[in-house]
Amino acid sequence: MAVVDPWSTAGMDFLLGGCAATCAGIFSNPFDVIKTRQQLQGELGDQPGTHRNPYRSIFKSFQSILKAEGIAGLQKGLVSALAFQFTMNSIRLGIYQTAENYEWTRGRNKLTSLLYSIGWGGLSGVIGATVACPLYMIKTQIQATSHGKYAVGFQHNHAGTFDALARIYRTYGITGLWRGYPGIVTRTAVGSSAQLATFSQCKEFFVQFEFFQESVMATAFVASMFSGFFCCVFMSPFDVIATRLFNQGVDSRGRGLLYTSVLDCFSKTLRAEGLHGLYKGFVPNYWRIAPHTILNLTFWDQFKSWKDLYY
Repeated sequence: MAVVDPWSTAGMDFLLGGCAATCAGIFSNPFDVIKTRQQLQGELGDQPGTHRNPYRSIFKSFQSILKAEGIAGLQKGLVSALAFQFTMNSIRLGIYQTAENYEWTRGRNKLTSLLYSIGWGGLSGVIGATVACPLYMIKTQIQATSHGKYAVGFQHNHAGTFDALARIYRTYGITGLWRGYPGIVTRTAVGSSAQLATFSQCKEFFVQFEFFQESVMATAFVASMFSGFFCCVFMSPFDVIATRLFNQGVDSRGRGLLYTSVLDCFSKTLRAEGLHGLYKGFVPNYWRIAPHTILNLTFWDQFKSWKDLYY
């Protein structure tokens, strides 16, 4: 049987990674909107006691968004969110799959190495986040936008994804589109390492059993459930920091009004809101990450199995 060069299908691996994430993003975006609002509510302790908390729970968040913005509010920022998912994950999953094709994630015993998987998961996440950074910033700012008592955080009031990109570029130049970049790099490096490493390890464990050997879908589904949990636990504090860095207002020179760096945001949030502040939005974040991880990685493995039928 002919041996297929791993590089010959590399382009397809990148495309399938982006398509899988885009499909998952449609279902997970409402929880992403809620997560963003909860992370900004009571930022640095400014709101509690003086304002109502319209996003104090998932149920209350759904209720508040529907009342203020209708059903469309639950899919706020969908265009930029899907563009981010496709761009970031086509690169992230494509690079990671290439590493797996060449067995760079395996040790000398040819079994998946947790350390190598963490390293390649983090590296692929950093590269993907670097390219897709402007889209994440726009997604965050659009998702945070509301009005009246439902508005939390700085309100940028963009008309849409393309309007936001054009306004920021005209005002602050190309560097303005990468403002807050250290936040997303840290977030994605931690999240991607935890997600892909645990997914690979769990898959390798479950395929030892006959039931999972017969079903790509079942193996990917169960492995991604575990992967989503670990991803959420490790990534949540960095997700809060990324959201706040991207959504904060800026001065005429494009400098943040509240935070100057990842460390500054971390320390200010911890002092003002305690450890709870770094885990704000954890529940909707889990409900976003877990289904998104399940759908993303299950779609990804299923797409790859279909690709293998033709290559």
